[in-house]
Amino acid sequence: MKYSGLAQEFHQLLRSVDRISAGQAAVCDWGEAPLTFGVHIVPRDGLYRNGRFTFKFSLHDQYPQYPPRVVCLTNIYHPNIDTVDEYEGEICLSLLDEWQPTFTLEDVIIGLLFLLYHPNLEEPLSPFFEPCMNWEEFAEKVHLSLQGGVVEDYVFQRNQVEEKEPVAMVTRVTNQEPVAIVKSKGREQCGRLDVLNLR
Repeated sequence: MKYSGLAQEFHQLLRSVDRISAGQAAVCDWGEAPLTFGVHIVPRDGLYRNGRFTFKFSLHDQYPQYPPRVVCLTNIYHPNIDTVDEYEGEICLSLLDEWQPTFTLEDVIIGLLFLLYHPNLEEPLSPFFEPCMNWEEFAEKVHLSLQGGVVEDYVFQRNQVEEKEPVAMVTRVTNQEPVAIVKSKGREQCGRLDVLNLR
């Protein structure tokens, strides 16, 4: 994609991220040429409720012909995200594996939300998981990890934001003074997310 097309899609994402995520995501840390940027996600419900997770997006110079590389920068106890092994935040998201040039950055954020709301225990990426783990045991370990507990001999840092805390502080990195935009949490929780309904 030429820079003008990428810039247009990125600016569309900046305008729409709050709406498409029902106030659960915000873009952060981007520069003049947004080939890399961050996204904060704070789920409002589900097992990962009120945890703050940061994802780094790196766009290929041939984007959208090639998918963005997306990694999780926050340690998380999740079957489809490996932040504690040698994979450096690798994410198992079928949207990225089955990428089509018609998919967008908005679609990826919706897919990440879907992954946080609907972890797939049957096909784990993380070494913490075996396909036979039951849901109740998994839910208890997620809760313990978000509270800063020890799970599978790994110490997780506490990861819970307060109910009234903004979803994210959004910053833009430029040669000038950084610009900060605070996203509020005034939206209702996200409804059903369905990756099959992506454009």
